[in-house]
Amino acid sequence: MPTLESSRKFAAGSPIFTVVGLLALCLAFFFWRLDAYTLFDRTETETAEVARQMFASGDWVTPIFNGIRYFDKPVLLYWLMAIGFQFFGVGEWGVRLPSALFATVLVLITYGFTRRLLGARPALLATTILIANPFVFGLARTGVTDMGLGCFMAAALYGWYWSFSEKRPWGYWLGFACLAGAVLIKGPIGLLLPGLTILIFAAWSGQWRRLAELPWLGGTALFALLTLPWYVLVTQANGAGFLWTFFFHHNIDRFLSVIDNQPGPWYYYLLYTPAGFFPWVALLPVTLPQLARFEWVRRSYWQQRPPAEQLRLFLCLWFAIVLVFLSTASTKLPHYIMPALPALALLCAIVWESQMRQAKGPLLRLGLAGIAGFWLLLAVAFAVAPRLISDPTLPDLRASLEATGLPWMLAGICLAAAIAAVAALVRAQLEWAWAGNLLAFFLLFIALINGLMPLLEPQLHGPLLAIANRLHREVRPGILPASLNVYAPSLNFYGRIDRIPVYIKSPQVRYQMAQSERMLLVTTAQALCDHWMLLNEYPIIYSAGIYRIYDIPPHSRLRYSKSEACQQMHTLDVQNFRVH
Repeated sequence: MPTLESSRKFAAGSPIFTVVGLLALCLAFFFWRLDAYTLFDRTETETAEVARQMFASGDWVTPIFNGIRYFDKPVLLYWLMAIGFQFFGVGEWGVRLPSALFATVLVLITYGFTRRLLGARPALLATTILIANPFVFGLARTGVTDMGLGCFMAAALYGWYWSFSEKRPWGYWLGFACLAGAVLIKGPIGLLLPGLTILIFAAWSGQWRRLAELPWLGGTALFALLTLPWYVLVTQANGAGFLWTFFFHHNIDRFLSVIDNQPGPWYYYLLYTPAGFFPWVALLPVTLPQLARFEWVRRSYWQQRPPAEQLRLFLCLWFAIVLVFLSTASTKLPHYIMPALPALALLCAIVWESQMRQAKGPLLRLGLAGIAGFWLLLAVAFAVAPRLISDPTLPDLRASLEATGLPWMLAGICLAAAIAAVAALVRAQLEWAWAGNLLAFFLLFIALINGLMPLLEPQLHGPLLAIANRLHREVRPGILPASLNVYAPSLNFYGRIDRIPVYIKSPQVRYQMAQSERMLLVTTAQALCDHWMLLNEYPIIYSAGIYRIYDIPPHSRLRYSKSEACQQMHTLDVQNFRVH
């Protein structure tokens, strides 16, 4: 195990050596076997399908999904994915590569920023904490916009604070450019959140006059030069439909009301953030005595602090503003918290580094006990998990897990991390807990990619992937692929099909059956039972898991019978699973 002196020497070594080590960690955590599992329905596959259609059509202005204009997000991530398709083909690598690159850039700029302002060891702690946590690990390996937003926002705020603290103007220019990237990848929130952070920090620290140092005219021109071309072109191509759908529905309305059945209580992120960033947050309670003195709320206190100490206020405001804004919003998802995680990583690093120097106090012991308890509970959870699996859509998972012994392997890794935390508690060597956390997370990651995902993949994604491949072979001009109660963008992406109508009511199916077009209908026995639909006179040309493809000729009729439709479900011996 490392000692205090050895960790200091390692951290204070050549920054080039440290950067190479961080790059190696990023390659391992973010890039290794990036295509080991298929894309996740639905957000990742929706995003990937928009990029695929943009790549195939050559229309780089208007995003299209399933035959309709898709204005959920701006265009930058679609462009990056489409470029990835050019080099790696249309597949998982091209979809996830931008997120992995954003995560790597985020780690490197965090190291440079923290080393410059706080020193080598806090920089090493901050970057390893940023790499080895479930939130960043998961988002770096998923093709969604949140990692890009987190990277651009962090770069903008790092650049601004660096220029603010050292009075070097080029960081301000970097900030304006990165704000443009944030707005191009996520929308107005990419400007709102960092803008609020800077303004509130300037007010709280009594630095209003310093805002005049910003190159407002040139920076605004740079921001406009980078963002306006696409926004102008897409508005010209789509008119008021884009303005209303993008700005009102997917930004204002998403904040004011629940979209896509994604609600959450006000404390939603107070639950998910510690869980997704544990065990690093376990030592934050050691700061409670300092916070209880309320010195940090007085402007005069912060006006007297040097920039390195004001950084704590800046990071706290950054994290708090994102947390409060997202908690106030009506629509909530766990990964929306990503823009706050760089600030949280630096705060954790500051606390861990200070405690490495002190290595004493009851709250530190409480934090280490919490880390040990967390790993111990996780070990128990892994050990008993197979016995708790009762999902009918994963009938073979329990037997597969027990046969491989994977749960006991995972439990053993967690138990070893718990022992390291206990040893750190007994010997007052916090480095042991840091090393144990980092090593345990790395081993869990290896077990997840090499062990668990190969077991889950055939059962979670296998049936839909098989259906998509069959549709790809069957669909040709004059044949309409469609689905009933099956919304899975993976059918579009893996089937290379631009449009698959998704029906949710039987009259929609009845109308299409009467047309002069052959239809391949993807559905489930449960959906037919729910809608009292009889399709037993039409052949099932393919089935996988709970899904089946019905071949329905032109000018067909739809019959109804509740009893026969539900009896048909049992006759076909399909698991009772409702698809939304």
